[in-house]
Order: sequence, then structure tokens, then C-alpha cells
Amino acid sequence: MNNKANEFSSFAETIASLGTLTKLESAVSAAIKSSRVPPKETRKLLKCLSVQEAGNTALFQFMRDLFSKVGVGELEIIKNDIFRYDFAIENSPVCKLYPHVKNKKTCYITAESLSQFFSKDLSLPGTVEETACRNAGDARCEFAVSLQPLAVYQLALDDVDKTIISNVMEGQNRARISESLEMADDEVLFRMNILKRYKILNDDYEMTEIGETYHKYGEGMGGAEEDFQAPWKDMAIISDAISASTSFAEAFTETANGEPLWEVKEKDIVNLADEAKKSKSFAELLSKQVKSDMEE
Repeated sequence: MNNKANEFSSFAETIASLGTLTKLESAVSAAIKSSRVPPKETRKLLKCLSVQEAGNTALFQFMRDLFSKVGVGELEIIKNDIFRYDFAIENSPVCKLYPHVKNKKTCYITAESLSQFFSKDLSLPGTVEETACRNAGDARCEFAVSLQPLAVYQLALDDVDKTIISNVMEGQNRARISESLEMADDEVLFRMNILKRYKILNDDYEMTEIGETYHKYGEGMGGAEEDFQAPWKDMAIISDAISASTSFAEAFTETANGEPLWEVKEKDIVNLADEAKKSKSFAELLSKQVKSDMEE
């Protein structure tokens, strides 16, 4: 048999794996629709100075629960730079859908899930790359989320931060800023350290070139900010949506396991495994297969 078929040892295994992928795709879609996060909560994650601090935010705790409910595994945050977040998953369930794959990354659906969550639910578009995978011989699966800097700046800094920037531009020191804002000195210092992290201020708490450009062009970005209930306030609603979305896929899987959907030939197994790697969804794969059968 052609080596391209090695990803699946049998036609039944192919159908079972693709059926599980269908359920994952449905679950991801339902979860994303129900999980929009208020900007103020996203801002808390963006302002974290360490991995431990980021991991303790309500937003990341929600992400971890959500991705677990969807079925892609337990997320761990392992890096938080201002424009990049790295996540890891030990013992990824997605890897197990390809038991015969060696030396190849296979968790595209997890990468796509992260991409959709950041862009649609956090309003932070960017790119996601699987940088390590157990099926490629790595110890665990890892994913790098690279965010668009403009979107990060637009969301990370609030009105108080912008006021501090304006005050620094006017030459005010920290004590004066604290007095004018009626804010404790340590809170002002914390915020100024955040501005250092985002390259708005330098080590001497003076404006950088990036800071001056942001002050001139960036402070008016975004307009009025929405405030609404965080999705983790009622996880039951999201869980119900995920459960309902997978019902069709489960029914399909049960039917597929009961009897073959078409006459099984060796070339079908090879072609289906090959097409699966090129298809964006199981629905697209089925469409290709139906079209192929009709042409024959």
C-alpha cells in the first residue's frame, strides 16, 4: 500500500478519526460564538508582567476550562511577551487521532482554535503556529500566538494610562502625576512600569520614540469601549451550546461505524487520508468525496 495511507491503518479508523475531528470543529465553533470577552478583562491579561501572573487571571482560567470542554486538551501558558503568547498541551487528544503519524505536526485544529479565540473573542488578530508536537517527536505540543501590535496597543492601554502618557509629555514627574490623578504612588509606578514594558517609556520613565508616536497618533484609537458580562459568569450556557453542536457529528459517527458509506477500496483509503490533510473541515472533505463518487 502507498505510504500516504500510513496515517490510518484502516478505513474504519479513518472514519472514526474524521468523525472526532468533526465534533471538535463543531465544539470550537459553538464555543467561540459564546465566549466574547470584555476588553477590560483582556487588558488584565495583556498587562501581566510574568507567566505566573498571566496564568492566574480569570481570562486564562476561562481559556483553560473552555479548551478542555471543547476537547483539545489542558492549556498551559508558558510565555507572555507583549505581542506573543505561547501555550503548551501535555498529552494532546488531537495527537491521538493520528496514531501512525511520525515526525509530523498534526494539531492544526488546536492552532486554529487559538487563532479564532484570540481574534474573535479577544479582538486580538494575529497568527498561530504549532511550534512543537508529540507526533513530531517533541515532549509536548506547543503553540505560538503572534499578535498584531496595533491591536495590542489599542486594547492594552486605558484612559488612565493615556493620561499618564500626556502628563509625562508635559514634563511632570511621578509625584506630580500621582497628585493630579489622586492615585497612590505605587499604583502610578506600576502603570508606568507597564508603559516601560510596551516601550512607551524608557528605563528613566521618559518618553520613547514609540511613546511619542503613540501619543500623537494612537491615543484616539478604538472609540468608546463596550462593557458586558464576562462569559465565565455562566459556563453552563457555553457547555450546553458545545453539547448541542456536537449532536449531529455524534450521530454521523455512530452511523459510519454501523456500515460502510460506500464500497471500500484501497485507493479510497489512500485518497481520503491525503485529501483530509488538504481540507479545512470535515464538511469540505465529504463534499470532495461525494463529488469524486459522482464523477466515477
